Amino acid sequence: MKKVVSAFIFLLAVYGYLYSQAEEQVYIVGFDSYGSNSAAVYWLNGQRYVLQETWEKNAYANAIAVSGSNVYIAGEEGNGFISDAVYWINGKKNVLPKTGKFAHANAIAVSGSNVYIAGDESIGDVTEAVYWLNGKKNVLPKTGARASARAIAVSGSNVYIAGGEENGRDGYYDAVYWLNGKRNVLPKTGNNVEVWAIAVSGSNVYIAGHEWYVSGVVEAVYWLNGQRNVLLKTGEGASARAIAVSGSNVYIAGDDGDDAVYWLNGKRTVLPKRWEEARPCAIAVTDLKIQIKEE
Repeated sequence: MKKVVSAFIFLLAVYGYLYSQAEEQVYIVGFDSYGSNSAAVYWLNGQRYVLQETWEKNAYANAIAVSGSNVYIAGEEGNGFISDAVYWINGKKNVLPKTGKFAHANAIAVSGSNVYIAGDESIGDVTEAVYWLNGKKNVLPKTGARASARAIAVSGSNVYIAGGEENGRDGYYDAVYWLNGKRNVLPKTGNNVEVWAIAVSGSNVYIAGHEWYVSGVVEAVYWLNGQRNVLLKTGEGASARAIAVSGSNVYIAGDDGDDAVYWLNGKRTVLPKRWEEARPCAIAVTDLKIQIKEE
């Protein structure tokens, strides 16, 4: 279920950056809602652009990638009875192939002329984790009834996709990642786990998310090359929602209780907030400047 925050705007996705001489271009994607209607939108340097605004279907922009002069945005549109995974190239919509009634595009990456989109597709009670390469659908292997791909990164010829998979107990999920289609299960100690982000730097693979226990405790965690690390927190619940790597520094943005926080190499910093609750959803690091977006 989509969450609509104050001002009817929920920023779901990541920054895209395009540098032209000394000018910095900042792209943000999400949706703009009025009542039960939602339009997929993006903002370029604060100016709003609508990707889809026919009220016959609701649309959501979930992820962005910028390559050269081209802007790629992934998302979905539907009417409650059916949803399509879609992506836009410079505002032109493309519908991705599917087999079932519901499909979602959750993440996007561009490498050269190749466009990679990760998401999921539901066919009855079964949900498949899928990715599309230049519009061609590929189903990722799983063992449970439901799986979803939530993050994607491309490094050279390697394609890394992270997500979750039902582990045989209804409602409980394992964190998994696929390297060139090969499935790997990440270690956990909690009952349930959810993955939000992935980053690749050289030969190192970083995956961020959270896991929770039946006691109600939620741990913010990240995995480095498959090894699980718990991030410092003060409350009973914390989540890691975004990750960026710059040189030897690892930046993770998330929340600790009602606070927006980020961890730099494991050291926790609380971000200022205006109201009772804050939660970041994206992070980028450029020229040693940290950019964090709050929802």
